Amino acid sequence: MDPPMEALTQCWFTRVHHPEHARERQEDGSVMSTCRYCQRRIVTWTKNAWSLADGFNVSRAAELASGRYLTLHDVATDFVVRRFALSHLPDEEAVEAYKDELRARFALDDPDTTLVLMDSQPPPRRAAHRKPSALPPGTL
Repeated sequence: MDPPMEALTQCWFTRVHHPEHARERQEDGSVMSTCRYCQRRIVTWTKNAWSLADGFNVSRAAELASGRYLTLHDVATDFVVRRFALSHLPDEEAVEAYKDELRARFALDDPDTTLVLMDSQPPPRRAAHRKPSALPPGTL
């Protein structure tokens, strides 16, 4: 009798890995998890793009070596269309203007587009909001 044939997982076809709920934060700022479909170890530095943790990650090496940049990514084909260096821009205001220019040039606001503009710099962390105390200050 032949052994049963295993089916290919969803991430094999789409090249998009989805983490399980259990995640581990690493010292380098990355987050590790296991893909819920293929059960392989995956890693992210941006929380929106997971890649296989084993092996050499070319995108991560480029990020570490070249400084901040923008990436135009086609999510339908999992293809990096182009990278835009930001070292020539003087400040954050110029970076935001450049992002707006690229959004217009590549029609990124079109609802049917599969292109996404990603920034290699993580977004600033939001301050945690505390619940106000039920009692006014100075009362017991």
